[in-house]
Amino acid sequence: MIKHMTKLTGWTASLVALAATASADVKVNDNLSLSGYAAAAGTITDTNPSTSPKDTLFNSGHANLDSALVAANGKYQDFTAKVSLFYVPNKGTAADTSGILDAYVAYTKGEVTVTVGKFNSYMGYESFFASSMNQLTYGSTIADIDTYHTGAKIDYTTKTFGAGVSVTDSEFASTGFNRGDGNYKHVGTEVYVTYSGIDKLTLWEGIGYGDQDPTTTGPAGFYNDFVNDLWASYALNAKTTLAAEWTYADIGTVKNNGWLTFAQYNFTDKFSGIARISGIKYEGVNAGTYFTLAPSYKITSNLSVRGEVSYADSAAGAVSVSGKKGAFYGVQALFTF
Repeated sequence: MIKHMTKLTGWTASLVALAATASADVKVNDNLSLSGYAAAAGTITDTNPSTSPKDTLFNSGHANLDSALVAANGKYQDFTAKVSLFYVPNKGTAADTSGILDAYVAYTKGEVTVTVGKFNSYMGYESFFASSMNQLTYGSTIADIDTYHTGAKIDYTTKTFGAGVSVTDSEFASTGFNRGDGNYKHVGTEVYVTYSGIDKLTLWEGIGYGDQDPTTTGPAGFYNDFVNDLWASYALNAKTTLAAEWTYADIGTVKNNGWLTFAQYNFTDKFSGIARISGIKYEGVNAGTYFTLAPSYKITSNLSVRGEVSYADSAAGAVSVSGKKGAFYGVQALFTF
């Protein structure tokens, strides 16, 4: 089963995008602030074969299309903490509809940060959070990594270099996008390195490994699985950003390569647009290509609207349009604070 790795964190890219698109946190006092967003979309998915196009309005069941997040961010001396509540209307299961997303405490000393609790995966160029996206859907890349999981991680960060490692309850999804499997007998591990010492260029590579028990958690055969994610982003000039991502997964009996190319152009301070092409290949078999155009307009510092037109040229590659060949059309409003 394909799942967009790029819907996970896009960890480094998310931080850059969030700083550029979201407004400042709401300060409660010197130690506490609130932040969050609400996203709502109307979409049409027109697939072939299909009896009629599928319409959604504010109830798609997808976290990137319709969702709300409220986070409390705490800080005391060298400690920080975060707890966030997340809601997705019309999600398939009650456990995925709402609940606690982030719940962690971090300690920073110099360039090293140690984090314990429930936190976001490192993996993926495109962000999990709608507030840090440039479009509505995700490109076709890779499969079944947990978006959130619970454990501990350590990160080392300078102005031009970063590295980190996490050990958590799982790496490959078995219980939903917002949590791991809770089984520490079979853990998940991620490591990454990133470098931005070359002017305008950011390089990032991460590796994930899952040691799961297929008799108790996850789909049959999902154990001792491996994923590699490599992406690069380049600011061509003040208005243009280019990016590319390549992924490889060896998940049980499934091996695949995914790829993504991305270009963003800022026409004005308020109006921008992206073009993206992505695809996936299973053990030498091309499973299809996904094409996307998406404009965005910033109405105020807190409110923006974006649209998207996408097309999948085959059923196997059409991750973002319900696993069928066809087109996706959508408009989304996003409020951040």
